[in-house]
Amino acid sequence: MKQSTLQSGMLLTLAALACSPWADAQSRRVVDAAGSGLLTGVIRDAEGVPQMGALVEAILPDTGLVASAVTDARGRYRLNLRPGQYNIKATAALLMPSVRQHLVLARGGRTVVDMTLSTLLAPSGWIPASRRTVNEPSDDWMWTLRSSASRPMLRYADQKTYTVDTDNDGQLSISSSRQESRRGATGGSLSLKSSDGGFGRGGTHQVLVLTRVDEHGSGSVLRADLAGPRTPYPVAPSADVSVGFQRRTMLNGYARTVLSYSGHPELTSGLGQTGLQGAVLRSAERMELGDMIRVDVGSVLREVNFSGNAVAMEPFLRVQAHGPGGLILAYGVTRSRGTESIEDLDRVQAPLPAAVMRKGHLRMETGSHHALSAAKKIRGEGVIEVALYQDSLQTPLISGTGTLAVAEIPAEGFIADPTTGTYRVAGRDYSSGGIRVSFRQPVTHSMSFGAEMATGRALRAAFVQQGSLSEVLAGLSPDRVYAGTAFVDGKILRTGTTLRASYRWQPGRTLTAVDAFRVSDDGAYLSCSVRQSLGRLPGVPQGLEAVVDLQNLLAEGYQPYLSTDGQTLYLAQTPRALQAGLTFTF
Repeated sequence: MKQSTLQSGMLLTLAALACSPWADAQSRRVVDAAGSGLLTGVIRDAEGVPQMGALVEAILPDTGLVASAVTDARGRYRLNLRPGQYNIKATAALLMPSVRQHLVLARGGRTVVDMTLSTLLAPSGWIPASRRTVNEPSDDWMWTLRSSASRPMLRYADQKTYTVDTDNDGQLSISSSRQESRRGATGGSLSLKSSDGGFGRGGTHQVLVLTRVDEHGSGSVLRADLAGPRTPYPVAPSADVSVGFQRRTMLNGYARTVLSYSGHPELTSGLGQTGLQGAVLRSAERMELGDMIRVDVGSVLREVNFSGNAVAMEPFLRVQAHGPGGLILAYGVTRSRGTESIEDLDRVQAPLPAAVMRKGHLRMETGSHHALSAAKKIRGEGVIEVALYQDSLQTPLISGTGTLAVAEIPAEGFIADPTTGTYRVAGRDYSSGGIRVSFRQPVTHSMSFGAEMATGRALRAAFVQQGSLSEVLAGLSPDRVYAGTAFVDGKILRTGTTLRASYRWQPGRTLTAVDAFRVSDDGAYLSCSVRQSLGRLPGVPQGLEAVVDLQNLLAEGYQPYLSTDGQTLYLAQTPRALQAGLTFTF
């Protein structure tokens, strides 16, 4: 609960105002009116914390203030008003006021208006221009879905049909939005999926997600992914387990920690060792310094056991400053690919921490990334961003498909998944730098589209008609190229369909991504994720969804070559993969 000396003082002042003879007279006049309507709701801040001592005023457009109330310890208020049209205003110390205009109160009815009060910084918390990966898991942190804008939520319930929850004191408490209903919520989902292709993701998977969020925004989440039997390569089931925690901190911020464990007995190295185990500890904290500065700081600790041990500590820092005219400047530095801010910890499922032997030591893909960006809101809720970046990558892992003969398997720099016929090999170290321009524009309140152009260096494969894998890798060289992306995501109204789709193009012989720290391994070419609610079908329970994830649907960007034994093998930035199944949310 946000408390301060100033808030306490205002609470006493507002309580005295509400108890003044003028307020009592107004209240008695409204309460005694025949056929009055009931107005109630909850006042919270942008973090979802109920605000005690907030002043709620009902104002007639022509005559002014009619009635007022002060919220209790749970942020609730209650007003009895005559039927008519009102403006409802909520104010609290150190927070921006919120107004709901042209509210029509019916005779004998009940109207719920839940309002959110924001700091000066919160209205600028619009959707960032940065794009999430298309097949990003849907089990994100529940609390990231809270609204950060000052949007009052309205629902009118007729006196004969409304459903309410009543606390012990008889005070009415109604939740009218998804944000409000998460107060103290426990839930989860259970999925059964089948995968074809995808490094470390083959076979059937049972995924269980459990979440718990309390009314103060703290909470926890557990995700367990257990694989079923594999054919034609029988191995023990793989397991990926993640557990995360979030808590409120000082300076209007919060801290988040995610611990992940991966066990994949199906993976094998070029030296004949099998079975990879890995752990990833991701932690970050957000601090807001006044209304102008936001700081994200954290680290990623990765450990892999696979014919040896490898450990990497990768810190990151992002500083964001709000300038005049809605301009936002940001500087970020990170050594962890795919983790630049605390929002990147929303993905409860951590990337598989793969590693390969190189020069006698087990090594993981590492590097560093520096970016300076400027973003600004455009028409409506759109965002445009321009960024300059500089990268350095060591031991970049390149994807391949096909069955290698024993003589073709390199002794070092190689890890394979025989159950899906995919592998990864280490390419040469390189550095890159360039510019990125992107924009995102909502087209409805639930659907957005955007585009991006980026320049930089990527590893390009030389044309090799026939040769060993080692010879093909020796021909890789960094080259300056460009990439273009178009994407759309959101919900299709009245269909129960959630869609995420993107097409990222870059020259076909390039085997690593332009701006690699921003784009994941599965971000190239045509990919999409569709979630279709089945709850509207007769006899189907609510919460059941069909899920389909497609990666590189058109199988583009493959670089073929003939091995010395006549087999056709491929290197590809993004091998094609399919995952489909059912998810039940409870």
